[in-house]
Amino acid sequence: MSLLALSKHFSPLLRLAASPPALARLSAARDYSDRRGGRISETSVFIQTGHRITELPVVVKKVNDVWELYRKMGIDTTVKQPEDQHLVALPKELNEEEKEIIAGFNRCYNSSSIFRLLETIPINEVTPPVAAQAYKKIVQLENNFEARNPDKAGLGGDDQPRSFFRSAFISRLLLIICSGKNPTAILGGLTAVMRDNNSDDQDMYKDKLLEELLVCVTDGLFPLQDICKAIQILSIFYPDNKRCREVADKLWFGIIDHSKDMTTKDIVAVFTTLPHLTKSRNMILNVLEEKSMDCWQQFKTQDVVEILRVLQQLKYDRISQGFMRMLSGWLAVNIHTVTEQDMLAIMYSFLQLEYMDTALVAALEKIIKLKGCKIMEFDLITTICSYCLAMRIRSPTILEGVGQYFIEHHQSLTIPQVTIMTGIFGELDFQPANGFKFWELAETMLDVKFNQFPPLDIINLLVSFLYLEKFPINFTRKLFNPFFLDRLHSQPNNLVSMSRQQLKLFDTTMKLESRGYEGPFLPKETNYRNISIDSRVMSTASKLMDPMADVVGDITRLGKSVVLSSLPLHPLYVVDLMVYPTHAASLLKFGFNTNNSSNVAVLVLMPEHYDQSGEHLVGSQAMRIRQLTIMGFKVMCVNMQMANKLMMHPKKLREYLQKLYTDACKAKK
Repeated sequence: MSLLALSKHFSPLLRLAASPPALARLSAARDYSDRRGGRISETSVFIQTGHRITELPVVVKKVNDVWELYRKMGIDTTVKQPEDQHLVALPKELNEEEKEIIAGFNRCYNSSSIFRLLETIPINEVTPPVAAQAYKKIVQLENNFEARNPDKAGLGGDDQPRSFFRSAFISRLLLIICSGKNPTAILGGLTAVMRDNNSDDQDMYKDKLLEELLVCVTDGLFPLQDICKAIQILSIFYPDNKRCREVADKLWFGIIDHSKDMTTKDIVAVFTTLPHLTKSRNMILNVLEEKSMDCWQQFKTQDVVEILRVLQQLKYDRISQGFMRMLSGWLAVNIHTVTEQDMLAIMYSFLQLEYMDTALVAALEKIIKLKGCKIMEFDLITTICSYCLAMRIRSPTILEGVGQYFIEHHQSLTIPQVTIMTGIFGELDFQPANGFKFWELAETMLDVKFNQFPPLDIINLLVSFLYLEKFPINFTRKLFNPFFLDRLHSQPNNLVSMSRQQLKLFDTTMKLESRGYEGPFLPKETNYRNISIDSRVMSTASKLMDPMADVVGDITRLGKSVVLSSLPLHPLYVVDLMVYPTHAASLLKFGFNTNNSSNVAVLVLMPEHYDQSGEHLVGSQAMRIRQLTIMGFKVMCVNMQMANKLMMHPKKLREYLQKLYTDACKAKK
């Protein structure tokens, strides 16, 4: 009989291992524990999904007799073996006697009283749930005693927990828990044993319960929800996180066995286990994505919130774009039923995941249109602003709504909320609706609460106003005040350098563009300092040297990464390629207060320099071009993506550059 023919008699796990789509190879097995008579062994299986092959741990239960082997193979036996009796379905709820006994445990004030109570109870009435609750209560009382009496740590109470008497009781309770095959009892035992710091045999108890857990999962006794609970417990079962994940990974086959009948509740429960898995995570994630796509309409709001919360933790795992589109599509369909608090959690998750699509933007626009100024959760508006800023979404509907919201609620906003709501307009180069009222209120807020803003935030905020040609000249004395500068230099070193760079940008911009400005107030830099330029820009500029030489006729007229003179060392004042009128002119310096009318400043613009649509420049780049024009330069903007696409077609690239160069030279001042 072939392997494929034989596989139909085995469990779903072995059928998975033998099927061609998921090709598997078993490695040499090893005993799970060093104890003799162990009931399980470990092996590994190689599973191929698409082009990816993963090695996963597999737990294999040892066969002690032929009857069990026959049962596993699906061969009927007329005689019911005694050892199979424990596989009969267990009651899901406690009976009245069990409830009464557990209530007695809850009335005990120390572990000794629980031991005395157990001595009075007939052994047949100490069921697995009762034994698990007794063990949990013993550990809880001992730990509480140690918390109240730190000087007696390790004793746990008057009953000397490390004594033979206690060990005998605990061993007996664990025997009852393991013999019952009750998932709830086993999970309770696992929870108790990892907190039991008063047992010399804690490691042995852990191994015993863990072995029983693996046996029961292998036998199919654990429902999917209980398997998920077990993984959550195992994630903190040992002090070593790596060991915890290795143990939790061994339960992956239990999840796969139940995958066919997953409900939305099961899908969410399995999602919560993903951060605690390593080797099996990607395979289980693929299964969850497939199942979720089939029943996405049945998800509730809390299900989506929980799934997104988990996805944030999977930083290094690739989540399929189809699955993310499903989540944004669910939001678009159910936007009218999502509360403001849940919407805040959902948008924060999408922000952390850095995911954006048209359905998500449409959902945000719908929220702003329907609720607008009626939204009471200020952080929701703030998070929407942060999301639009991070993803460079220049939506007039959203931005106009944010501007009106600020006008209506400005008095109730906190400093961080004011910062993001007023700063987004300059960053995305968008003039707010009802601009006169907006800027009046923004200036008033900044003036009244100026000292409450962190130095870097207030400088960045004022610079963002400059992007829109809003010159906050009234704040000049506050910025260049000794007290403010002391606050600036009291920040961490990295923030100090960023603050000083942005403050120089503010000082220079005001001098270039504001007629009433009395500065500059900051001295010129005399020390040598490095400046970081994006390597993609530098690489593209280098590749454009030869094509641009063909356009202008002489490569000696070109200069790369030219720092403008009499201006601070800032990325905005570095020209990627400079076209000089002559070779002799290339030896001169050009910048502030020089005649630049014969020079063409070539700027290589990255995708990050545009909004998401690729049609509008962000505020900083718009100001950069404006200031170069003010200084007399002709500006030629090269789209980096377009240039790189045309690199394989030199003739088309030259034509593209020639058109841009001609247009720049003809541009009116």
